Amino acid sequence: MNFRFSFPLRACLVALLVAAQPMQAAAAPVDNTLSVTVAGAALNPGTFELPRGARLSDASVAAQVSSRAWFLGAALLRAAPLAPQQRLKAGLRFDIQASQVGALARSNMAAFTLLARLYAAIEAMPVTGRVPAELNPLQQLLLPNNMLLQDGDRILYPHRPGHVRITGAVQDDCTLDFDPALKLTEYLEQCPAHKLADKSYAHVIQPDGNHQRYGIAAWNQQPAPVAVGAVIYLPLDRRHLADSSEAINNDFAAMLATQYQLGGHFSE
Repeated sequence: MNFRFSFPLRACLVALLVAAQPMQAAAAPVDNTLSVTVAGAALNPGTFELPRGARLSDASVAAQVSSRAWFLGAALLRAAPLAPQQRLKAGLRFDIQASQVGALARSNMAAFTLLARLYAAIEAMPVTGRVPAELNPLQQLLLPNNMLLQDGDRILYPHRPGHVRITGAVQDDCTLDFDPALKLTEYLEQCPAHKLADKSYAHVIQPDGNHQRYGIAAWNQQPAPVAVGAVIYLPLDRRHLADSSEAINNDFAAMLATQYQLGGHFSE
């Protein structure tokens, strides 16, 4: 037997079937903006709402970055690197403490005391979220230098300093006047090394966050650029480190590279 529905009845049945379907949740509105903060040497510092897809140059223009800003020492801070940098700091603290235990076991109080100083220095370093970036507005005109912004980015433009700092396996940390004519070894000659230092190498942490190890002994000396505002890290001889903690020197330099001239935490 065939049944035929009249048009009004069919329409009613369709309406009932549609009403019986589970309700679809309304699509969440898409936020097409991102928030970026620019601070320091800018004519119009502040927090800006920019369209997604905006790049570093858009933040530079919005903040009207000053020509007096120290571009090489500027810092881009992001949320994503915070967790890896927290792990780096925690691992470094653990390795230093492990080497301190070994130093005590060998009654090597000189190593224990130096390691304690390095531990205190690491404790004082904030986890910043700094990532390498080209922050000179003129260089950002080239697309490869003009990276995409991320929501929550913070960009800090300091003023140019006039010094170079030396830390690590030295008798005391030194802050020296910058002299473009000086070589890496000549800076180190002005800051007496600790007797437990590795005098074959030094790490140079440039103000833009890039860092590299250079040979400084007569047999392996390498030309090494030292920019104003750089930090030179003289490593501890690994013979005074625990076998499991030989990465201390490289990790210490990497942690120094996350710091920046204005200082502070990511959220500050």
